[in-house]
Amino acid sequence: MNQSIGIVLVSHSAHLASGLRELLAQIGSDRVPVAAAGGTRDGGIGTSYDLILAAIAEADRGHGVVILPDLGSSVLTALAVLEDHPRADVLLVDAPFVEGAVAAAVTAAAGADLAAVAGAARQARGVAKFDDGSGPGSAPEPEVPVHSSSQVTLPANLHARPAGKLAQEAAKFSSDIRLEYGGRSIDPTGVLAVMSLGATLGSTVTVHAEGQDADSAIRTLTRILAEAE
Repeated sequence: MNQSIGIVLVSHSAHLASGLRELLAQIGSDRVPVAAAGGTRDGGIGTSYDLILAAIAEADRGHGVVILPDLGSSVLTALAVLEDHPRADVLLVDAPFVEGAVAAAVTAAAGADLAAVAGAARQARGVAKFDDGSGPGSAPEPEVPVHSSSQVTLPANLHARPAGKLAQEAAKFSSDIRLEYGGRSIDPTGVLAVMSLGATLGSTVTVHAEGQDADSAIRTLTRILAEAE
């Protein structure tokens, strides 16, 4: 039986919701129960109270459900459902529809709990898709004193599955952790930030950690990177 957090995709379009569900399965999150509640009951553009309620039941495996709406009435309709059927383990999350769903699904597939899955979706709001030189994200990272560091040559691309596992484990440590590749330095507790590095087979990435559990963090994260497949 699947023990993962469930995900409900609420969209004005049935095609958009089902297409995103298909994308999540293709990036390696097929173990996560994802239900689509797109369009109206008669196949039109809009949202449906009944479809959202049914999708929550479909995605629920007893460990909680995250609902991700696209915009407008999808939010209002989802809120109406939760007001009529309140549950502490069903969360409506404010996140970008596609990026939030990817982050949530990858994190759920790694075995994270409800709060972590919802948090991963929310973090997607602050992750740039690429560096276009127009914002503060293009500025060099400030120098940070490093207590411990290690380099790893990747045996595979740093795709969704290892990125999700890395983000989940990195969040367990109190130390300040950074992952460096290609001149960029990111916080590896965000799964989309890890994926955005674009590190590929044969690339060398560097893990830095500063804090009381830095050595343990380095050992754990370098092992995950070295075992990526």
